[in-house]
Amino acid sequence: MPIPYKNFVELRNEMKKYLLILVIFLPLLIISIRITNARTFAPLSAYRTLESIAGAGLYKTKLPEGNEAYLQVIDLRKMQIDQIIGEMDELGFSEGKYYGGFDSYYSPHFQMSLFSNVWDEYNLLYGKQVFSMINCAFFEEYKSSTQLAFPVKLNGQVITAGSSPYGPVNQPADNYYKNIQLKALVWDDSSAYITDYDPELGSPLNQANVRNAIVSYRYSDHPAKVIGKNQENKYHVIGTLNKDDVPGDELLLIITVNKATLDKAAQLLRKLGVRGDILTVDGGSSTFVTNPSTGSLLVPQPVNIKDNPNASHLPHYLGFRQKGDSQKTPKIVINQPQNTIPIKPKFPYLILWRDNLAGDVKIELYQGSKRVKAIASRTASDGVFEWTPDMSIVQNSVIRVTSLEHKKVSGSLRLN
Repeated sequence: MPIPYKNFVELRNEMKKYLLILVIFLPLLIISIRITNARTFAPLSAYRTLESIAGAGLYKTKLPEGNEAYLQVIDLRKMQIDQIIGEMDELGFSEGKYYGGFDSYYSPHFQMSLFSNVWDEYNLLYGKQVFSMINCAFFEEYKSSTQLAFPVKLNGQVITAGSSPYGPVNQPADNYYKNIQLKALVWDDSSAYITDYDPELGSPLNQANVRNAIVSYRYSDHPAKVIGKNQENKYHVIGTLNKDDVPGDELLLIITVNKATLDKAAQLLRKLGVRGDILTVDGGSSTFVTNPSTGSLLVPQPVNIKDNPNASHLPHYLGFRQKGDSQKTPKIVINQPQNTIPIKPKFPYLILWRDNLAGDVKIELYQGSKRVKAIASRTASDGVFEWTPDMSIVQNSVIRVTSLEHKKVSGSLRLN
């Protein structure tokens, strides 16, 4: 029977209303589903949850012969990655091998810091926001300070060009490394990726939009696998993953094994869905994961304490914390290196510090209690500033970093 005109109009109007509701709310529903899927991402059932917060999870699984692996899932939309690097005490000018061409950059010596002290300091700055910490860059010497093996970019500043002989240099320590492809892990506020690194151009670290990055080995190029015949040991392997269907890998996955080959460690990431490159950071006797709830899951255990007396002292760490302003008392931390620092005019020098400030800082040069000059009247409180002095630095000079918002909050570094 034909629909009465009046009812047809009502039906049409009703359909328009529901169509309008669908147009308005469907995109929100899709976004909500994507966020829910990302938030509830969980590894395979073989993994037991040790700690889980909004934006991060720590899991454990058993491996054959009583061994074990730990998985960290870090959602970069909700979590902050902090690079924690010891203060510089030698410049290493023109010693850099992997940025902008051989010996064209510098490779400073960074202070080795006891991992438990670094962990305590990180918690002092950020408290309940802290999720975990791992050791990071390969380094060259077990001394009070050391050069890092490969380039690092910290909050917009390339702080080292690296110095390892086990890489694509003219005369590497092993011929295998003459033509290997180094990899760079790059991250920002919402995503991460692993890509090829170019030592001649410094790409992608030379790009202005790249704020934080580390250069390291593809897991299969680690010296322990190539020269050490793929020995079982402690390792970290790192990959990225996209689970929200939005372009860009928002998840950083880190597998840490207590005794396995690098191939087996990387295979664990493959089973979790990682399809792109997998890289490794410093492992062996220096491997550990620290979490506020679980404590230290793997800690440095040198094979021979006489050979590695400072195995628990390391120059570079990655800390993971929830985003947002710190609720702890504002602080600026600068630890004095063991060696006094000679500063030469017209040579670049890195000023490094840690803080939990949201605002900017000023950096000044003092001689005793007398202010000599402003190095920077205002700069971001991001923990790094490259300074090229235009004058000789007298004995007992001090660099002071002070919060512009909290005038009484400062940190000082004695130079020589």
